[in-house]
Amino acid sequence: MVGTKILRRLFVAFLLGYCLISCNRNKPVYNIDRTPTEPVTYKWWILTHKNYQKPGIYLYDEETGLIELEISLPDDLQSPHALAFDGEYLWVGGNGENESMYQINPETGEVVNTISNIITEGIAVKDDYIYYSNLNTINIITKNGSFVDAFETENTALNISDITIFENNLYYLRYSETDPVIKLNLNTYSETPITGLTTSGTYCLTYFDYELITVSALNEINHNSIQNGDLLSSSPTNFEGWITAITPHFTVE
Repeated sequence: MVGTKILRRLFVAFLLGYCLISCNRNKPVYNIDRTPTEPVTYKWWILTHKNYQKPGIYLYDEETGLIELEISLPDDLQSPHALAFDGEYLWVGGNGENESMYQINPETGEVVNTISNIITEGIAVKDDYIYYSNLNTINIITKNGSFVDAFETENTALNISDITIFENNLYYLRYSETDPVIKLNLNTYSETPITGLTTSGTYCLTYFDYELITVSALNEINHNSIQNGDLLSSSPTNFEGWITAITPHFTVE
């Protein structure tokens, strides 16, 4: 009898342990507090506006403060505001009249392809698709420019100044002093404000390593928690012009 009770307890404990493991198997781990054994290198592609000091696309090392590479802007790009990197090519766009989107080889600075008639302030790349914002609309195209889809956002009546994607969520930055960043689920299209993130002239938005990255009006790079938007750190830069977009540099393995 006693042996039977012990066996039952062991069986119940086994079931509880199995359920706990199963329930947490697919839960993402957001490791915000890193240790020295998990170094993260912050290198950025940074876009500066054509009408201000030192326009161009720069490869910038946040830790050292050094500019490692400079790329000239496409000649026909009137008002550069959007930048993304897919591990191989840079994608840059603008919001001037009759703008185009440019695919650039970062090693040579050569424009390898031009997608005409695209006006945008934000670009993000997910798999083989390009997402770009136009006013309060998110557009989806293939990398050769073929139209895929478009949908309007719910939480802004003004321009979206930048977008970024992490997993199945698109984050967009709107012109608002209150809850400027909105998380948009790409499966359900539901929208949720990132309440802990505040803005003071914030114009740029990107994602890297479980962080939302923004740039202040003073060209400071701000690291924010992707969970609630809280500011994790801020570092000044030596850029003299107007930073209009930022995107992480990384290597595709």
